[in-house]
Amino acid sequence: MTAEDEDEVQTEWYTTLCGDCTYTLPVRYQELAPIGQGGYGAVIRAKDTKTDQLVAIKRLLRPFQTVIHAKRTYRELKLLIYLNHPDADVIQLYDVFTPEKKLNDFKTLYFVFNFVDYTLQNVIKSHLPLEENFIRQTICSILRGLKFIHSAGIIHRDLKPENIGIDKEGNVSILDFGLSRIASDNIQTGYVATRWWRAPEIIINWERYNEKLDIWSVGCMMAELILLRPIFRGKDHIDQLHKILDITGTPNIQTLNEICTQESRTYISRMTPKPKQDFNQLFGYKYDSTGNKRIAGVPPEGVDLLDRLLSFDHRLRPTAEQALAHQFLQQYQNPMEEPTIEPLVDEHEDAQYTIEQWKSIVWRMIEDFVPPSWINNDHGDNS
Repeated sequence: MTAEDEDEVQTEWYTTLCGDCTYTLPVRYQELAPIGQGGYGAVIRAKDTKTDQLVAIKRLLRPFQTVIHAKRTYRELKLLIYLNHPDADVIQLYDVFTPEKKLNDFKTLYFVFNFVDYTLQNVIKSHLPLEENFIRQTICSILRGLKFIHSAGIIHRDLKPENIGIDKEGNVSILDFGLSRIASDNIQTGYVATRWWRAPEIIINWERYNEKLDIWSVGCMMAELILLRPIFRGKDHIDQLHKILDITGTPNIQTLNEICTQESRTYISRMTPKPKQDFNQLFGYKYDSTGNKRIAGVPPEGVDLLDRLLSFDHRLRPTAEQALAHQFLQQYQNPMEEPTIEPLVDEHEDAQYTIEQWKSIVWRMIEDFVPPSWINNDHGDNS
């Protein structure tokens, strides 16, 4: 909501420094603590004194600096509002506001989300071997969230452990839709996804990809949960391709002809062909020195799922729905409890507007935003 909607009295807002960033917030948000800061936003934890819950507040940095920033700001807000759902393993937008009172002064934007206690990155960085059931449940939850996102016709485009939130009850939330967009048959932005979790088609067919790139990222995260380290740690995009082929093996010439640009096909065909590594040896059960105690890895059906998720040829990867039906996830999967939604139709998706026009559209969205009804019921008191 805008400052005018929130309260005509300026004293209902306060400005304070938290971490390296200044925040101007409604007084209902207290007990601030920094969470993190990236190139596009800074995030803090706060106590919402109105609901007595912890929330995460994201301040967008330079939301209208350029036309590209402004469109990205619009798109992120549009997708967050559309994907708001009480049971979809996706971050929930509780509120959106600006302290500015007039459109002409509009330059600051805040999102309020459900709070997650930690991320998958925190879990992996502990370097403690993870229970097989934790891996099953986590991958199932991520795929469940992706099934919902993909049913809306949206590609996340930046799935990685840092963007998978987990709360104290073990509920998963897919975070950060700053790079997300509606799937399109047109040429799309080439530079998406953080490199180590980036699908090969982004490298070999730069601007032609679909929602299967998110499935690759899930495979990378599943491998990481087993190995406790990223599986493809490329230094640049060419090295990234080499790291991927070291494990998946070099596709045959027919596959290369079908999925690569000519330049990529020429480059790969000049490389010494690489055999595919044994996924069972890489990701299957590992035992201690006695040979009796299992200390890591997943059973054959888990290896099979990972093999499918990490198919170099995106056409062979399962959809989120198909992956959820895999035997490895059977005990956690329930199609009756996997929400979907109609594809999002965005009238502004391919529009070319000025910064001021984007600002006006976003301002109206803030004014029209209605906080979801389920906020007060969400996970009880998590303070």
